[in-house]
Amino acid sequence: MACVLFFVAGLFLGVAFQGGMLLFFIPVAGIAVALGYINLPRIPGSKTASLPVVTRAMRATGLAPAVTPELRNSIKDESSEFNEPNSTLKVNQVWARANADVNKSMTDLLHGLKRVIPNVHSLVIFSSLNSNKEWGIRVYSADPSVQIASDVKVTETSGLIGQLFNIDVERLLEGDLSGGKALLYYIDNPMIKSLAAVPILDQGKNRIGALVIDSLYPNAFNQSTVQALTHIASTLFALYYKSFVSAKNFIGQHQFSILYSYQHKFFQTMSVKDIYNQIFDYVKQNIPYDRMMLLALDKQDQVDTHKEREGHVVCADGIDSEQFQNKKFTLSDKGLAVLALFQKRPVERFFSSSSSQYIPRIDNRENKNLDFRQLFVMPISTDNNAGQAELAICLESRTSGRYTEHEMQLLKAFAGVAGFAYARASQFETKKDEATRDGMTGLLNKRTLPDALRTEKIRADRRQYNIGVLMMDIDHFKSVNDTYGHGVGDMVIIGIAKTLLREVRKDIDVVARYGGEELVVGLVDTTPEGMMETAERIRKAVLDLEFEVHQATPLRVSISIGAFLVTPEFKDNMMKAVNFADQALYKAKEGGRNQVIQYTETA
Repeated sequence: MACVLFFVAGLFLGVAFQGGMLLFFIPVAGIAVALGYINLPRIPGSKTASLPVVTRAMRATGLAPAVTPELRNSIKDESSEFNEPNSTLKVNQVWARANADVNKSMTDLLHGLKRVIPNVHSLVIFSSLNSNKEWGIRVYSADPSVQIASDVKVTETSGLIGQLFNIDVERLLEGDLSGGKALLYYIDNPMIKSLAAVPILDQGKNRIGALVIDSLYPNAFNQSTVQALTHIASTLFALYYKSFVSAKNFIGQHQFSILYSYQHKFFQTMSVKDIYNQIFDYVKQNIPYDRMMLLALDKQDQVDTHKEREGHVVCADGIDSEQFQNKKFTLSDKGLAVLALFQKRPVERFFSSSSSQYIPRIDNRENKNLDFRQLFVMPISTDNNAGQAELAICLESRTSGRYTEHEMQLLKAFAGVAGFAYARASQFETKKDEATRDGMTGLLNKRTLPDALRTEKIRADRRQYNIGVLMMDIDHFKSVNDTYGHGVGDMVIIGIAKTLLREVRKDIDVVARYGGEELVVGLVDTTPEGMMETAERIRKAVLDLEFEVHQATPLRVSISIGAFLVTPEFKDNMMKAVNFADQALYKAKEGGRNQVIQYTETA
């Protein structure tokens, strides 16, 4: 059907070239071309090596990605990416297929014109390469024996055709080139006697290409021919424009569907860790990269609000990613990814293959891999009024120009959804922490401790291991408060709480503030010897602490610890185990303090 419509369009154009009232058939031919394009057969998932020749004006409207030599190579060999999603839309393939459809339509149109215009030797459509100041051959129609240099480039200094770059030149009509002229796009250099050409204009009247026909005969074309070519050039741009609008809409619909599905996933969870996993999953499934990192700022220190914000790399994937796993940083670090967090705006950098200078992604301690050519960091903000973003996605590619405006806008849209979901999950966990944790130390509170120990006891009974319960108290704490004030007393409690967290296994052992200066630790899966060794290590670590009290010597404190080992045979309530540890603590304080005593039946 498409071929029939293109043939009909060619007939109408042939009639129109007779001039006069017959020029009316040109719009009819344009309609036939458009219908032919719509009815072109399409093979789902088909690929082409031909790439869109994209003009600046088209980029400005967001209709097509910027095309660079590096991007051409990356599309031809997508396997060069460490992560090249296979289950989702490949945007470059959509653009390439749209471009192939346009080329097919234009080529068929030129073939039709060649059949109906007398004495035509060749027809060529030029379009912009990397800018409107340089054109290349997009498609052409010529006899099989004619040799066309398809890689030729035309500029304003390129002879006859170069004149079309001049805004004062609306058309070219040469009917008697003396002795014939060799045109730059021929390899075999036939002597051309006639030439007609018009510029192809976009919506902003920018010259984005040209339509050129030539002949071996003198005076082969006339003013009616040029007028008809002007109408055809307008139809060509309309065809080009429609193709990329359709491709853009298809991409947008597909990606809206993906964003909607992730938005649904986001709001099915109230866990920050799940949000991290879903962000990683989205990038993995939809964005190509050679290295990817997800950065997150840690919660603000509620005790020391002047302390510099810290963060860590939540996850990393790709080349040399091992060095970044769980890597910590502060907002004063000079890395590009940290900069995006600090400034709360995207960061993009290109790296030359000839440069030996490495710009850190996190800090100066990381390995310096010079193979990467492009970096793009998208911050994820949870509060428009905050000074910095809470999360950032860092993408790197060994191909320059891999992340175009399309990928950036896609990540920006995703960041908006992810930021809202992250803020919601963080708020939920904060409220949960407020109900279950001590406001000053961040440890579990006394109300939550029984449930935490009960849960660990159930798990221990199932797997048949011990739990060591430590009850500890700060020695002579009343004297500290009376001598230095409650502010110093709070500082001591906070310092000891942080020491406990360093000396036990984070996210495994249970640490709680029992009340006042009393603290409880539940050591999961331990032995009698392991329990006592950990208790001694904690006691010595506290003894090494120094607290600045603006006197000649810093303040030092000690703690007394009572220990009780809960074995699988222990069937009582876990708070009874805490009571046994408390009895051992009493013995430790009676025996002189600053020591560890284990509970025994005779103790």
